[in-house]
Amino acid sequence: MKKDYDKTLTRLVGILTKLSNEEMPTSKELADEYNVSMRTIQKDIKERLHYYPIVKDNEHRFRFEYGYSLKRTTLTNDEMVFLNLALTQFENVDDIDKIKNSIYKKIINKNFYSPYFIKQADLEDLDIESPFISELEQIIEDKKIVYITFTNQKKELELYKIAAFDGFWYILAKDIEEQKVKVFRLSDIKHIKKTEKYHHTSNKYIEEVLGRVHSAFFEDGNSFEVEVKVYKEIAIYFKNREFLESQEILDTYEDGSLRVKFCVSHDEDIDNIIKSWLPHIEVLKPKRYKDKLLNELQNYIKNLKTN
Repeated sequence: MKKDYDKTLTRLVGILTKLSNEEMPTSKELADEYNVSMRTIQKDIKERLHYYPIVKDNEHRFRFEYGYSLKRTTLTNDEMVFLNLALTQFENVDDIDKIKNSIYKKIINKNFYSPYFIKQADLEDLDIESPFISELEQIIEDKKIVYITFTNQKKELELYKIAAFDGFWYILAKDIEEQKVKVFRLSDIKHIKKTEKYHHTSNKYIEEVLGRVHSAFFEDGNSFEVEVKVYKEIAIYFKNREFLESQEILDTYEDGSLRVKFCVSHDEDIDNIIKSWLPHIEVLKPKRYKDKLLNELQNYIKNLKTN
């Protein structure tokens, strides 16, 4: 029992040290390193270390919340020395069990108040340890071509990435029949059938495609440009941040306003950005999209007056 206790403590200290060093490990990487199951790692994070501000990013990598560091630890100097060296080298230190117990309690019960508040969109639950997700990950890694039956269709696909948009999970894949990269809802997948065929699409090409994907409405080959005038009241936000990867500032007017261009594949890629900055933003082109937005706003006002 004591041996298991020491192994657990060593593993927990190791996990916290990695997070403090911003190594951002995955469950699988930790499981492989400490020769335990991924279920054990999940238990470590969710139960044994649940007082620590540990979160996951979109690539399922663990990290501490912004603002937290083990450098602000409440451990004593003796305990810090103990942590910095291999635990197994301290068998002859006086009161070794007492020190271990003290460290263990502080690891489990550590409290943290973050000076940061970062609100992220709620993300649809995804069990990354499930056989379903493991199968998808392996198919993507092996570059195997598959037939997938969705709720309303069946497609032969090259799978590229599992991606999240607006709080939901999708699969980015090429439709073999149409030879277009599209986005498919993960929860709509009913059945996966592997083939004996493989694709040879380069990772460089996939990364290039990802640079053009801005929403779940993406469809390869349908890109078009949207130009907007960003009024001076909000120009600083567009100067300091790219709202889409394709954002490009074309001109700066004398009054501080900007002319900005985006390359998108669907109106939905840009809709929320433009609508969130009204009335300090104006669509210049394409005319089709400008007229569509104007019509939506007129209908909105009309409905307000009617009600």
